Amino acid sequence: MSKKIFTVLLLAVFVLAQFSMASAATVADAEITLTRDSEFLSAAAAAPWATATFDWTLGALPAGTTYYVDVYAREDSAAYTNANCRNVAIVNGGVAASGTFTYDFTSATADMEVYEFVMTVDDAASCADDVNVETADVVMHSAYVDGSDLTGIAGRPDDDPAVVGDIFACNTFELWALGADNLIPAGQPYSGFGSWNVQTTGTFATPAPVGADSSLLSWNFTFPATASGVWVMSMNPEDAAGNMYDPTLLAPFLFYNTTPVASELEDCADFSDTAGHADETYIRYLADLGLISGFADGTFGPDNTLTRAEAATLIEISNGYDDTTLPTSAPAGCDFTDVAATDWFAGWVWQACDDGFMNGVGGGLFDPNNLLTRGQIVTVMNNIVDNGGANVVPATYLADAMVMAAGFNDAATPVRTAAWTDVSLGAFYAEAVVEAYGYGIADGTSATTFSPDQAVTRGEFAKMLYRALSDLAGF
Repeated sequence: MSKKIFTVLLLAVFVLAQFSMASAATVADAEITLTRDSEFLSAAAAAPWATATFDWTLGALPAGTTYYVDVYAREDSAAYTNANCRNVAIVNGGVAASGTFTYDFTSATADMEVYEFVMTVDDAASCADDVNVETADVVMHSAYVDGSDLTGIAGRPDDDPAVVGDIFACNTFELWALGADNLIPAGQPYSGFGSWNVQTTGTFATPAPVGADSSLLSWNFTFPATASGVWVMSMNPEDAAGNMYDPTLLAPFLFYNTTPVASELEDCADFSDTAGHADETYIRYLADLGLISGFADGTFGPDNTLTRAEAATLIEISNGYDDTTLPTSAPAGCDFTDVAATDWFAGWVWQACDDGFMNGVGGGLFDPNNLLTRGQIVTVMNNIVDNGGANVVPATYLADAMVMAAGFNDAATPVRTAAWTDVSLGAFYAEAVVEAYGYGIADGTSATTFSPDQAVTRGEFAKMLYRALSDLAGF
């Protein structure tokens, strides 16, 4: 990631507790409503979460006594203490009460990610005794406020990893991103994704439709041939509660902010059978880079399947190899009985094996003509990263695969998750599926299925490769 992002989740829980002592207030009925200050995450960049303002409403308490309404706060899993207690009101019994309070976070440490609040009512002095709210025996009402800024990743295609400034290879491409609150503790409420707020400005600019908002942005864009001047393509994602992706920046995330060069205005490679296909953009773009190719009749066959030998070839092309640089005999440990030196794919298979990107299937076999599955292709990508990039050729597209390296890093936190019903925990592809999906490299075949044993199509492969080779930035 280009910078460290601190994600602060404001979790406000108000609990009305009745104390066991004789003098404690007894609440007959209580209603608490909380409304987050709309300016909470729009404060000055120096202290974006300096204060949080909430409205509260309290049911009537027994008459004849004055009551103290206190709020205790704690950071993350720390204990509630008097030092973090604030008196928010002194109320008379017999009538309902309401008000507003603001909690000051100025002294809070930036690496604490969860704030929890408890509201207590007593007839004793305010903040007189530390409260063990975990043992409070009555919870009248709870409400949650999502005050967290979004984190995520954004990817864009590359032209030549060795050339600086020539960003896109041709005029049609996908800008994509994932946004989430992936540091939320399990089971805690979250308001959900809101909008990406994409914007395009520039000469002859025509914003492309991006479809319904979701945690995955897939923005397909085409430069008109007449494009000139500075073009800006940006996004400013927010969740359903209106929290922005990074309150410290107060500015959109820029995908592109420059003047298109000639190569970016040239049409991408084309095929007679890809128009309107779901994977058209990825196919045409990668073909323009020379990383994939079609057939002699001008077709690409986006829905055709892919063999293991063909996959080895495409991966090693991205690694900078061609027919002149491949091994002419099997390296040690890669002498498969079903791969002969006369086979067109022999050198590609041997290189992919020697690099540690692809393995045999057992029994001395590589199974080159069998179909590559969806689980196998994400495993290949995982192997490339798990090897530490030791066999990745410098200044190649594979070496520039920042998304792949980040997404398949075993220490990385997936930006998105899914409850797969067809990915067993012990399967060889299980880890790779979670990581590939978590960083947007691969999508499922449904909300709950990844179909890891299903043959991958040429179009699906192109999409995964495009995403994996994209330049990555964090927001």
